[in-house]
Amino acid sequence: MSKYPRQVKEFIKVRLEQTPNNTQIARDVKNKFEIKQELDIVRRWISNYRAELKIEAQMSKARRLFFDIETSYHTARLWRVGKVGWVNPEQIIEPKKIICISYKWQNDDTVHTLDWRMGEKKMLKAFVKIMEQADECVGHNSDRFDIKEIRTRAAYHGVLMYPNYRTLDTLKKARQYFAFPSNKLDYIGKYLNVGRKMEHEGFDLWIKVVEHGDEEALERMIAYCEQDVILLEDTYFVLSPFINHNNNFAVLRGGEKWECPECASSKVKMFRTYTTAMGVVRREMSCNDCKKQYRVSNRTYMQMLENEMNNDN
Repeated sequence: MSKYPRQVKEFIKVRLEQTPNNTQIARDVKNKFEIKQELDIVRRWISNYRAELKIEAQMSKARRLFFDIETSYHTARLWRVGKVGWVNPEQIIEPKKIICISYKWQNDDTVHTLDWRMGEKKMLKAFVKIMEQADECVGHNSDRFDIKEIRTRAAYHGVLMYPNYRTLDTLKKARQYFAFPSNKLDYIGKYLNVGRKMEHEGFDLWIKVVEHGDEEALERMIAYCEQDVILLEDTYFVLSPFINHNNNFAVLRGGEKWECPECASSKVKMFRTYTTAMGVVRREMSCNDCKKQYRVSNRTYMQMLENEMNNDN
């Protein structure tokens, strides 16, 4: 494992202790040391280096769930083909269903999948229980699509769900904070050099699964869905330092307001002070572990200083 200079290795060692995401570390290494190799080559080397050193990152206190779903399509009777602007609901023969749900927990290497072979109702019951365990559910276009599709089929089967879940939609964050040429997950993954969606035969894959009950096609669809979850998590970790988050995991887990809202670390520092137009003082903070930047009130910052003084005494 002598591929990189000692300075690079020492930097990697520190980052290995701070985050379990090797893709994020690989991007940091490439940017800091101007390494020309492809991201995936650097990532795989770091993964092997982690295994050699047996370094496990500090686990986030957050129970963050990354997930994606695949659905069937509506089957309907149409009077004509071409561009159809409106279809009478009475023309629907079979409404769409959930084919599979793939998910993984942050810091867990395994992607799990539930699919309709176990029965759609049983699948939904199982995943709703999983969602209830999560502090935050992360998906791409999940607020508008995935969760609504799950809730719709859950209502059909009489599977109870909460009306609201703590979520983070990476599509919304992409639109709010960035100007990507396309906000599709596949393009963002390509743009950030963290990965791509899995290629498949297109709509024919859905036809094979839905109309022909093709088991091999279903396995390919599951593999496609699971790759989306991996791509989603890697993309999230690259975007994470650039966005404001929807939850404060430090406070959620019984910590203090000045601690990092992302990883709940107390290893934080103030790097800038500014005032609003109304003269209100705000403090810009930075986490030494996950590199998250965030804001706290001046009162919260003073409480942090007071706490540090008491600990020193």
